[in-house]
Amino acid sequence: MLTRYSGCSKRACTLISAYRTIGKAEYGLWNRTEASRELSSAEHFHNRKQCPKKLLGLSGLLVGFIAARAKESEEPTEEATPESRPLDPPPPQQVLDYLDNLYDTQQYLELRKSLERYEELNNAEVLWRRARAEWEWLGLQEKRHKTADMQPVAEIIDQALAADETNSSAHRWKAIISNAYSSSIGMKQQILNLDTMKYHLERAIELNPADATVLTLMGSWHTELLELSWYQRKFAATFLAELPECSYEEALGLFLRAEELAPKSWNRNLLLIGKTYLQLGDKWKAKHYIELTLDQPAVTDDDKSVLEDAEKFYRKHFVLTL
Repeated sequence: MLTRYSGCSKRACTLISAYRTIGKAEYGLWNRTEASRELSSAEHFHNRKQCPKKLLGLSGLLVGFIAARAKESEEPTEEATPESRPLDPPPPQQVLDYLDNLYDTQQYLELRKSLERYEELNNAEVLWRRARAEWEWLGLQEKRHKTADMQPVAEIIDQALAADETNSSAHRWKAIISNAYSSSIGMKQQILNLDTMKYHLERAIELNPADATVLTLMGSWHTELLELSWYQRKFAATFLAELPECSYEEALGLFLRAEELAPKSWNRNLLLIGKTYLQLGDKWKAKHYIELTLDQPAVTDDDKSVLEDAEKFYRKHFVLTL
């Protein structure tokens, strides 16, 4: 049943009623430019403090955000570089939570469609999520090895950091994406990118020490560098004076900190702890953590890959053969 608010047109009242009932999943379906025109009378009531109190929560945020973005889109603007573009406010937290839920449930197609509505928004919280979505989409299409496909993703994450250098998630994804992008160019570029990757992981940890995922990635940076083949090291020596410092002890400390912050939340971290303990000569603890890895459910494709790796590792190092 439509509730009429005095002074509002029937169509504006319809929109108000809809905003009172929509969930966050439906929020992105509203066209902000069209909505702002229909909300003019509703905004008038809000300014006069005659708007119903229920509109001052999520609906109030939606009204303000959509109307502000629509007004900006109607004003003529000069072409600007990413560095000179004015920063935009982020969407309401409910919208960001919805986007993160799409990512967590691996609904990457729907995630990309939802983010298309914010592709003109110069805000770090939106930009790093756009880069993340494109990264996952390229993974599904097996195109992360193609430089031409990776370059736009690399540019988006750079825009995120230009918008807000203090955003820890942007630094995390800069490290991930820069590694993949440099790898798509070639081994030399990937090795040259090692310091860049390390910087952004360390900066992400500095900004958010409780991010277990970044701690795992930082530990992996150490182990993968230590496990470079003789040929790769020889090749690196042709254009690097020396490789960055790294150690299994430091890697283990990072993995254990991640596990303390988020116990058993990522089976890859458990696997890495087990492998690192074996490198340090502690076979009993290595076996313990590999068995913990094998006990974890395999939900995502990454989980399944880790489980397969753990099974091979366990058979190789802990199963007696006749």
